[in-house]
Amino acid sequence: MKYSSFFKLLRSDPVLDSQSQNIAHVPSHNHFEDFLSNLVRLRPDLSDAYIKSLLLDEKKYLSFYEDIRNSGLSGIHHYYTYGFKEGREFFEPNFRAIKKTKHFESGQSIIFFDSDKTNASNLYRGYFPEVRKKSSVIIDRDMSFLDSVKEIFIAKEVVFIRPSSGSRKTKYFVQLCRTLNVTITIDMDDLLLPDYSEYEGAVRSGISDYHQTLKERTQDSSILLGVDKMICSTKTIAGLHSDLIKDISISKNKLPREYFIPREKVANKIINSKVRVLYLSGSKTHLKDYSTISGPLIKLAQNYPNKFSLSLLGMVSDQTSIFSHMGVECNLMPLVNFDEMLAEINKHDIVLVPLEKTVFNDAKSNIKFIEAASQGVAVIASSVTEYDDCITNNENGWICSTEDEWFATLSYLFDNPEAITNASLKAYDSAIAGYSL
Repeated sequence: MKYSSFFKLLRSDPVLDSQSQNIAHVPSHNHFEDFLSNLVRLRPDLSDAYIKSLLLDEKKYLSFYEDIRNSGLSGIHHYYTYGFKEGREFFEPNFRAIKKTKHFESGQSIIFFDSDKTNASNLYRGYFPEVRKKSSVIIDRDMSFLDSVKEIFIAKEVVFIRPSSGSRKTKYFVQLCRTLNVTITIDMDDLLLPDYSEYEGAVRSGISDYHQTLKERTQDSSILLGVDKMICSTKTIAGLHSDLIKDISISKNKLPREYFIPREKVANKIINSKVRVLYLSGSKTHLKDYSTISGPLIKLAQNYPNKFSLSLLGMVSDQTSIFSHMGVECNLMPLVNFDEMLAEINKHDIVLVPLEKTVFNDAKSNIKFIEAASQGVAVIASSVTEYDDCITNNENGWICSTEDEWFATLSYLFDNPEAITNASLKAYDSAIAGYSL
């Protein structure tokens, strides 16, 4: 199922707004009554009063709002019927004072994330695996708050993808899971421990302040204290969390076969007079990474301006005037959706994946290799763990550790384009074998 079609199946009800810090657009009064009745039916072991205690700290709500207290209305019914519309404060339940329930053995598995559903983490860790397994309910920003809560009430496990304490919804759902004795699993595909904040791409690139990032990562790490299991995409992430979480498994990122072009198209691909080179980035956090190849690319432009063209896609600096001035055909393309990104990769002959040699980048997965290979395009990547593992140098791609190696490799490929087509077919085959669903 293609990315664009997949999301047409998702609901678009409003959700708990982590930016405004309020619950937005909660269903109507009748929906709320139906919600309570439905939960009592689904969980006959839980009383109506117990369920309500997990939805709002009614005592604090009534204490804070004198007009509601004096009206004699039920605080929880007022909030979910009128309060949220009036912008009233949401008071989370006092979970410490609420007795935990028994584990719901016959419950379902849930995948939850509270970030943009087009985020690569959500695609590779949530949506793509479910294209095949179809074994979990996915809760994203488009599912209404009460519908999300209902799913958690009847869950046996919730997998939180890249959870952040900055999301009120995430914090609330984690507490709800603990109280309902739901197994809490976190799924990580980046190294976000506070100990390694200085190595994050955003900090290294000057996009984020180190001290602020350290503070955020320290707060986020508090979620780890109540985690039962962890799933991660790389062995480096697993190793660096092993002292914090005992039950850790590795599930590598993979791409559904539907995204791979037919093998015969790869085999028949030819390179014309110029080698079409592509560098792409989904965020500005890779500015420092790009700097590792900026020198070699300038030198190549000075020496071989007629042998290659350069495309810069996504959140990258506009350097078209620099390369155009040296006679290199260069174009800048805006950030595009996933399907469009693969289509752009398909139009090129080689993809560049420069990464600084840091522990943060060693923990990164090799999705750029997978995406490029799916379109019959080989990559040149920096020597970091996951790319070292999937690329056999000069076979299904190339690994470079220094600026001299980047220059020498690209110079050789410009003069020997058949090496690119050979490696691209092998990259395609290895991605199908090891990184496809």
